[in-house]
Amino acid sequence: MEIAIIGLLVVSIVLIAFSYFQREPIKEVEQELETLQLSAMQEIYKLKKKMKVLEEELLETNIVVRKHSEIDPSIARQIISKHQNGMSPEAIARAEHVSVEDVNMIIKDNERVLV
Repeated sequence: MEIAIIGLLVVSIVLIAFSYFQREPIKEVEQELETLQLSAMQEIYKLKKKMKVLEEELLETNIVVRKHSEIDPSIARQIISKHQNGMSPEAIARAEHVSVEDVNMIIKDNERVLV
């Protein structure tokens, strides 16, 4: 009887020691998932930056400024941006130091960009 108890005690100690040295698959899966999430977030961030650059380039190339107009394309972009933010043509004209007619002309010429 004593031999059986000692034998069971030794087997239990060996099994406990074995369980501590065994690798946990759940931790590996969690680490793999975290790595995958981080890489996906990085890719999404890069794609958003590229989309923003492409949208800006597209908006810049779509802005129409009449040839006989003396308005710089960068000012035209600012006028369109302010119009999209809800400023009135009069307020835009005062802010950009151009005439209200020029502001209305740029807004009218670029209606397809604004939609």
